[in-house]
Amino acid sequence: MAIHTLRPTRRATATAAALLCALTAQAQTAARDDEDKSVEKVIVTAQKREQAAIDVPASVSTISADRLSRSGLVRLEDYAAQVPGMTVTALSRGSTSVVLRGISTGISQATPSTAYYIDEAPIGSITAYATGSTLTPDLDPYDLRRIEVLKGPQGTMYGAGAVGGLLRYVTSPPDTDRFGGSISLGGNKVAHGGDGYEARAALNIPLSAKSALRVSLLDRTEAGYIDDPKRKLEDVNKATNRGGRIAWSWNIDPDWSVQAWALTQHFHTTGIGSEDVNGPSLTPVTKPLERSVSIEESQDRKIDVVNATVRGRLGQFSVVSSTTYQTVKGETNVDVSSSLGTLFSAVLKIPNIGMQTQQFIDTKRWSQELRARSSAMGDKLEYEAGLFWTKEDSTNSLPPLNTFNTATGAAMPLGLPIANAMLGTNYKEYSLFGNATYAVTPQLDLLGGIRVSSDTQHYIQDYKLALLTSVPVQLSQDASNHKTTYLLSARYKPSADTAYYARIATGYRAGGPSALPPGVVAGGLQTFQPDTLTSYELGFKSALMGGKASVEAALFTTDWKDIQIQTSSGVTPKGQFNYFVNGGRAKSSGAEGTLLVFPMAGLTLRATAAYTDSHLTEDAPVVKGVNGDRMPFVPKVTGSLAADYRFVVSGLQSWVGASVNHIGERQSNFSKQANVLTVPAYSTVNLNAGVEMNKVRVTVYAKNLTDERGINFINSVGFPLNPYTAGIIQPRTLGVDLAYRF
Repeated sequence: MAIHTLRPTRRATATAAALLCALTAQAQTAARDDEDKSVEKVIVTAQKREQAAIDVPASVSTISADRLSRSGLVRLEDYAAQVPGMTVTALSRGSTSVVLRGISTGISQATPSTAYYIDEAPIGSITAYATGSTLTPDLDPYDLRRIEVLKGPQGTMYGAGAVGGLLRYVTSPPDTDRFGGSISLGGNKVAHGGDGYEARAALNIPLSAKSALRVSLLDRTEAGYIDDPKRKLEDVNKATNRGGRIAWSWNIDPDWSVQAWALTQHFHTTGIGSEDVNGPSLTPVTKPLERSVSIEESQDRKIDVVNATVRGRLGQFSVVSSTTYQTVKGETNVDVSSSLGTLFSAVLKIPNIGMQTQQFIDTKRWSQELRARSSAMGDKLEYEAGLFWTKEDSTNSLPPLNTFNTATGAAMPLGLPIANAMLGTNYKEYSLFGNATYAVTPQLDLLGGIRVSSDTQHYIQDYKLALLTSVPVQLSQDASNHKTTYLLSARYKPSADTAYYARIATGYRAGGPSALPPGVVAGGLQTFQPDTLTSYELGFKSALMGGKASVEAALFTTDWKDIQIQTSSGVTPKGQFNYFVNGGRAKSSGAEGTLLVFPMAGLTLRATAAYTDSHLTEDAPVVKGVNGDRMPFVPKVTGSLAADYRFVVSGLQSWVGASVNHIGERQSNFSKQANVLTVPAYSTVNLNAGVEMNKVRVTVYAKNLTDERGINFINSVGFPLNPYTAGIIQPRTLGVDLAYRF
C-alpha cells in the first residue's frame, strides 16, 4: 500500500488536528500517558514539531513521566539505563552530567556535550566557564508528560552544545476543557540512611473557552545515607528539592496561540553522596557509606526560567517564536583538607591545616528563536527556515580558601591569598538555519539541513593562587568563531508501520578564550577552537506482530576532532593556572535498541540495550591519554529489562511492575594518569505496585531492591592520591505514595 510520508494539505491538516483534539479529549479517561506504545503511535517533538516517532529519521527514546512517578524514579540517575546510549555521572545530588553515545572526556569536562530543553526553552550554559556540564536540569516527573532523548549530534537543529544529543522535558500544558488537579503525598525509607518525604500538587483552571492556567508545586526531601565519623554525624547528604511552575495558554483564534510559563527549582544538600575508599581496591577506608570531613560540605543549585512561545500562521507559513530568559545560580563548598591541606602542611611545616574550597556560579541568559515552515510542489516539499540568538553572561567566583585547624575546627589564617579568583564571560551567538524534506516517492523522503552560526566571547579574569610563588594576574581575552553544520538523511517506509533511515549529521561546541595568561606556558594559545563531530547512523523502526511488538534499533559511528580539554600549567613563577586547549581525536561507535512486546491485554514487556565503544584515536598528551584509551566514565554495555501488568481486582484498576537495570564497567581516567581506576559494573532491581480507587491512587515501590553498592564516579581527594572518593548510588529504598486526582 502506497503511503505519502509528508504532511497532507493545510485543509486536511486543520481537519485532522481538530479531530485529533476531539478524540484526545474523549480518550483522556480511557487512555493513559504512562502506557508504553508501539513506535508508530508515539508522538514526539524532538524535531520541534509533533511527529510520530516512526517518522523521525533519528534515534529518539521517550520516557513516560507518569510511569517514572509510579516507580519512584524521580532523578536522571534513577532511569538512565532505560535509555539506550545514555549514561549519567552523579558527582553528588544536584551535580549531574549526562552523556549520550560516549561523547565525554570525564568528570573534569567543563562544557556540556548534551543540550537541554524544557519545551521550546534552551536551558543552561554552553560556555566553558559556568560549569554547564554538571549544572544539569533534573526535573521531577510530577508535572511532565514525557522526557525525550534525541541521540547523535543535533547542531543543525539546536546549534552549539548538542554534540552528543538532546534531552527535552515536555511539560503538562494547561487544559481549557476541565477544572481539575492532583495532590500527592509520599514517604520513603533508605536502607542504612534516613527518611524521605514528598509533596506534590497541580491545579488546572480554565479561564475561558480559549484560555487556561496551570499551577504546580513540589517539595521533596531526599534521605541522606552517608555518615561522617569524624564529626559524628549521620545521613549528611540529606537534600531538599523545592520548586514550582505556572503556565498560561491562550488560543487567540484558530490560527494563533500563546503559551507562557515560569519555572523555579531550588536544590540544596549538606553533604556529598560519596564514600572514602582506598585505591585501587575500592574498599572503604573506614566503613561502608562513610566520608570523613572536617567541615560541612554543601551544594546549592537554583534555576529560574521564563518562556513565551507564540504559534501562528502568516499566509502560507506556520510560524513559531520562542523567547526565553533564565538565571542559574550554584554554590559549592568542598573540604579539601586531605589533598591541599596535606600539601600545605608539608610545605609550610604547619600541622593540621584544613582547607575548604568555595565556588559561586551565576549565569543569566536570553534566547530568541523565530522559525517558519511551509510546503510546495503539492506538499511533496516541506521546508523550514529560522534564526536563533542567545546572549549569556556568567561569573564564576572562587573566593579565598577557608583555612582552619582540622583538630579543633578553629580558623587558621595563613596570610596567603590562596585561590582567590573571579572569572567572567559574555557570550553571544547568532545562527541562521534551514532544512527541507522532499518526497521522492510516497515511500522515500530525503532531508537536508544547514546551520550557519557566529559567536563572540569576551572573558575577564582576576586570578590569584598561592603556592608560595604567586602574583596577581588580571586577564582580558576575546574570541570569535564561525561554524557551519549540516544534516543529510534518507527515510524509507515500505509500509505505514516500518521505516528505515540513514543519517549523516554534524555538531560542535563553541570555542573561546583559553584563560591562559601570556608568557606562562611556552607556545600557549590565547584561544581554543570549536570541537566538531560527524556522525553516521543507520536505523530501523517497526511495529510487528500486528501491533503486539515494536522495535527500534540503530548502528552509529561518530568522529570527534579537536577535542576541548582543560589542562593545567603546573606551578610557574606566576602561579598555577587551569586553561583550555584542543587536543586529539576520538571515535565513538556502537549499537542500541529498544524492544516492546504486548503479549496480552494489560501486559507490557520492555527491553533496552546499548553497546558503545568510545576511545581516543590519537595520542592526547595534554591529558596523558594515548591512542586506544577509552573515554572516561563511558560504559561499553548498558541495558534494562522491564515488565508492567495492568489488571482489575474487585473492580479496582491495579498494576505491578518490575525492572532490572545494568551499567557496565568504566574507566575513571586516561591510561597515563596516576589516578586511573576501573569502576565496576552494577545492576539494580526496581519494583512497584498500586491500585486506583475512583479518584485515589496508592503506589508502593522499591528502588535498588538488592541494595547494590553501585559506584557512579571515582575521584582522588588525597595527597598524592589516596584516599579516593567514590560516588555511591542510593541504597535500597522502600516508599509509598498517596495521590488524589479531581
